[in-house]
Amino acid sequence: MTKPESAKQGEGSTEQVNFSFRCQPKRDSKYGVLLSYINEDSAQLTRRERVLNALAAFWLPFAYHHQGEISVEELQRLARSSIYQLQLHVQYLRDTFELSNTEPPAYALNTKPVRNSSRPAAENYVEEDDDCETETDIVSSWH
Repeated sequence: MTKPESAKQGEGSTEQVNFSFRCQPKRDSKYGVLLSYINEDSAQLTRRERVLNALAAFWLPFAYHHQGEISVEELQRLARSSIYQLQLHVQYLRDTFELSNTEPPAYALNTKPVRNSSRPAAENYVEEDDDCETETDIVSSWH
């Protein structure tokens, strides 16, 4: 199977992925507040960097694992990098909001368990009052 001409731009080029995300939560909901913050201009990070850095820290090793085309050693390197990025962000949260290392996790305050143990632990909790939940809010396609 050959790649479309538009994808044959040079050695190592691959087809591009077009990913669109649409979510229109109420402005004062948790996702409305979050997306308003992400949309703001920031001197530190662009909107694109904020979204992609967070997605990569959470999901990049899983994406490569799912693809199945890299070595176990490289998957482990990616996982270590994600853990490091997440630990840095945890410390940033602690420093910013003056939290101690000994406080118990508060992830269960507004969550309920999902009865699917085949998913990774991070996916075993869903937020209540999810105002951006329907599948029609998320649109992605491969080109």
